[in-house]
Amino acid sequence: MGIRTPFLSIIAGLLLLSVTEARGGRAGCLRCHKPHYSAKGTCTGCHRGDERSDRLAIAHRDLIGARFSWFGVAGSQPLQRGEKLLDSFACRRCHTTAGKGNRLASNLDSLPVNSTPENIYQAIKSQALFMPDFRFDDRQMTDLVNAILAGALKAGRKGGETPQVVHFEDGKRNVENIFEKKCGPCHRVLTQAFGALGKGDIGPDLSGIFSEHYPATSKDKGSWTEATLKKWLENPRNVREESPMRPITLKKEEFERLLAVLANRAGR
Repeated sequence: MGIRTPFLSIIAGLLLLSVTEARGGRAGCLRCHKPHYSAKGTCTGCHRGDERSDRLAIAHRDLIGARFSWFGVAGSQPLQRGEKLLDSFACRRCHTTAGKGNRLASNLDSLPVNSTPENIYQAIKSQALFMPDFRFDDRQMTDLVNAILAGALKAGRKGGETPQVVHFEDGKRNVENIFEKKCGPCHRVLTQAFGALGKGDIGPDLSGIFSEHYPATSKDKGSWTEATLKKWLENPRNVREESPMRPITLKKEEFERLLAVLANRAGR
């Protein structure tokens, strides 16, 4: 017993040390991988996985590969490029990311909880119905995934969200809707009340046009308001001389209905 007790104490100490190292990313990750960007965070902070295990299948569960791991390195070029893409393509006019944006389409901050970076990449590559085809190249899509992952990390996990109405495409157009009649041949828009409207892609997508997240493409790079839209529809070339858009004649009641659609209020 005099020898056995110290021996057991040594074994217990080694096991405790192994667990402690694993929790710090030493036993699981750094036995096989050289450290990099160690001052920026932990192994699992960027790559996920399970740093407590030496078993490959467990340690590499939900592992994030190198190209999608830049979201964990603040100031990295892929992350900066991705954040600029989110702004320049006005993704927040339909989506919420980093806690900001409209709720016309899916909340991107919730994607990493139930999806993988690879699946997010494929969702950007193969657009959902009514999502614009931005024709991103491989690097741009990779950068966007990093920006989305970083945004979700910044937003944090919150409580339940307000339920959203889901609209299903049945192939039929709501021809009585004022947007479909007057704007739909050239434009598209996502709305909370009616879902997707319009079929044209000649003109810009008008989703979220009155929100702070829509591109500042009004006169003098200003935001769109009810007043600027009214002036534009009366004669676009009075605002922009080279505009190819023709004037759209609307009665007062029709214009009010159009505003209701674009501003996501109850209307037709």
